[in-house]
Amino acid sequence: MGQEQMQLRLFGARLFNLLRLVRESGQPVFEREIGYKDIHRQLILMIGGYGGLNSHEIVALSGHEKAQVSRAVKPLEEEGLLARERLRAKLTLAPAGERLYERIIAIGRARDGLLSVDIADADLKRFLAMTESLTVTAADIYAEERRLSTEAGFINPCANAATPPSWPSGIKPPPPLLLTPRLFSLAAYFKRSAMLVYQRTHGLSQFQWQVLSLIGDYQPMPLASLIVLMGRDKSQIGRTVSHLEQAGLIARTRPTRRRDILLETTAQGAEIFRSMMDIAERREARLMADHDAADQSFYEETIDRLTANARALIEQEKNRG
Repeated sequence: MGQEQMQLRLFGARLFNLLRLVRESGQPVFEREIGYKDIHRQLILMIGGYGGLNSHEIVALSGHEKAQVSRAVKPLEEEGLLARERLRAKLTLAPAGERLYERIIAIGRARDGLLSVDIADADLKRFLAMTESLTVTAADIYAEERRLSTEAGFINPCANAATPPSWPSGIKPPPPLLLTPRLFSLAAYFKRSAMLVYQRTHGLSQFQWQVLSLIGDYQPMPLASLIVLMGRDKSQIGRTVSHLEQAGLIARTRPTRRRDILLETTAQGAEIFRSMMDIAERREARLMADHDAADQSFYEETIDRLTANARALIEQEKNRG
């Protein structure tokens, strides 16, 4: 209940929730048919679709950190899926990688069809075009937040972390335009910039902010409901709640002898919650600055339709089991 209402207020919450459901609905299929982690499949799709990319371009296009990309590339090279002529040359698909690429594309097309079953082709193209535009803007926002965090001393301005990748010029999205990899790139940039701004302004991680925001919006929030709504590991939620409690931002009560625990913000926590909501709303206004109100409504409504379809796919997968 609370999560649904939160999604009506913040675009980022809607997007992250959609991708959580997309991952949950698709994971059983990809595990059965393909294997490999999300990031490995994303790299195969990107490198195959663009016909070859260097590490800098992969980082810029995917929104992943350089270290993440390096760790993901290594096993794909070792297994003979990726190849390059020399260390810093473009990565391309080896024959085995090309076969895997075609299998991922086939499954991706089928899943895109299921996710967008009630969305017209013209609307889907419009949605993809907006996603590309928003991803470029999100990359610019991330670059700015990285600069501010470096100046504030939260990022070490060393050679390994000095300059965020610029958006590769002249690179256009390749066919076929699969839906979910584009959304993951947008979310990765938006999440990375959020992590920087929330750390710099309030000393909180993005996950800590998500927990605080749910408690602040729908208090008193039962701990059990928070765990369900976040869709994350129970121990991770518990550690985050304990951290926020020790920081004086939330308080927990047990109103009855039952095991239910209720969470509420303290006065300090409520003040930080309001401040961070203002930051979140300004960030989203900047993300959508190049699009009018009609575009924004269309994009959010499409996310809601995709979310409903992802939920339906999860139920189908449960029934299948």
